[in-house]
Amino acid sequence: MIFTRIPTFLLLLVAAIHPVSALPVEDSSIKERSSSNCHTILKGHLVGFDSHNKQFSFVTNSANEVAYDPNWKKSKDQLYVNFQECPKSKDPIGDEDIIGFVGRMYVPALNGCVSSPAYLQSTSANADYYPIVTPCDATTSSVAEDSLWKYFPSDEDNRNFMFWATPPNRLQKGCVGLYGYKTHDKSDQLPFTRPGHNGAIEFSCDTEILESTLFIQ
Repeated sequence: MIFTRIPTFLLLLVAAIHPVSALPVEDSSIKERSSSNCHTILKGHLVGFDSHNKQFSFVTNSANEVAYDPNWKKSKDQLYVNFQECPKSKDPIGDEDIIGFVGRMYVPALNGCVSSPAYLQSTSANADYYPIVTPCDATTSSVAEDSLWKYFPSDEDNRNFMFWATPPNRLQKGCVGLYGYKTHDKSDQLPFTRPGHNGAIEFSCDTEILESTLFIQ
C-alpha cells in the first residue's frame, strides 16, 4: 500500500501523544527546551517488532551501516542511540497538525548520527535510501538534511515511534515523508537486508508504515 495523503494512523497517533511534561526523558540528560543546541530527550536501543510482536534490535556492521542480524542477542554491536531534539531544525514534514519532535539519532559509541547519504546523492522519487552512521558534531544546533528524524512519544505499549524524515522535494513516490525500515516479507515483518552488505537494511515508505516502524526501547 502506498500512502498518497497523511495516513490515518498519524492522525490517531496525535491523540495518544503525551503532553511535553510527561515525555519519557531522563532528567539528567535533558536541557531546557529553550536551548538552541540539539539535546537528548530519549535514550535506548533502536528496535523493531516482528509480526508476532517480538522485539528485535538493530546493529551496526563493519561499515557502520544500520543492519539486522538474526543473532542480534549475541551481538556486541546492538545499536544504542540518543534521540536529540534540535529546536533550530525545520520540520521536514511541514505540517503543524502532526505533533512530534524533530531532531537526530545520535550514536554515542561511534560519535555519529544515523543518516542516509544516498538521499543527498539522488534526485529520483524511486531511490533506495539506506541508513548509515556518519560523523556528526555532538554539540551542534542544526542537523544535516539527510539526518533528520521525527519522534512521536506514545502511550501505546510504552513505545516511542521513530521515523527517518525527509522534506517533500525528494520523496519516494506517494510518501508523506516518514520512513520506516523495508520489510523482507509482510508475513514476518523482519527487515529486508541488502545482498552483499553484511545485513544492512533500507528505509522504505511504500509499506504499511506502522508495520515497519523503528522504536527506541
